[in-house]
Amino acid sequence: MDIKDGISLVLSGGAARGAFHLGVLQALNELEIPVRAISGASIGAIVGAFYLAGKTPIEIFDFFDSNKFRKVLKFNIHKGSLFRVDMEHKIFDEMLCGVKNIEELSRPLHVSVTDIKKGAVVYHNNGNIKKLVYASGALYPIFGLVDTDEGRFIDGGLMDNFPIEPLLNTKYPILGVNLHPNVYNPKQFIAIRAMFLASMVHGMEDKIKKCDYYLAPEELTNYNILSLKKLDKLFTLGYKETKKIFAFYL
Repeated sequence: MDIKDGISLVLSGGAARGAFHLGVLQALNELEIPVRAISGASIGAIVGAFYLAGKTPIEIFDFFDSNKFRKVLKFNIHKGSLFRVDMEHKIFDEMLCGVKNIEELSRPLHVSVTDIKKGAVVYHNNGNIKKLVYASGALYPIFGLVDTDEGRFIDGGLMDNFPIEPLLNTKYPILGVNLHPNVYNPKQFIAIRAMFLASMVHGMEDKIKKCDYYLAPEELTNYNILSLKKLDKLFTLGYKETKKIFAFYL
């Protein structure tokens, strides 16, 4: 199928590096390449939810790069986690344009979460959008467990940080955006972190082969996933890399 008819996006987790996703979306908007569906983990799910709800990449970037985002982060040390996000804050209703459930979005969104009772990754394309996108990014114990009607969840990236599976039957070409290029080097990490990073790259070679287009520039490794200081550079990198791989479309 011609790319002018649209693409499906896989957006990986990667915390602050998610600004790269926004640069990708901005470039796609300018190229007038429609995004027909998104499957995301962690920050990828959050960005996907805001975008499919109707916010522009620039509006989402401004949210993360402002005091608005910092205001919804609350210390939660005495209640089982380091932080919590106040999902009932009115800013989230604004960012989601009033959307309450995933199935209300104009295009499909698949959110990966880790079901701690089943010990397995679960992909949701319906249900409470606030709780599920929050759960997808709830890296325990930095953020707490999330209880929903469907179960108890934590960060989807723990078991599938590149959730391509929900898009494999789509008729549109798949663009995979991975914020963790070449992350696993056991000599550089303590055991527990090495195990976490290994889980993120599990099966990645096979997943990459299933993408029609793939973005994971080495330069991403220069950016701390927990720092909000260089969001503008990450945005620009995502924008330029997307324009580069779709240069034939210009």
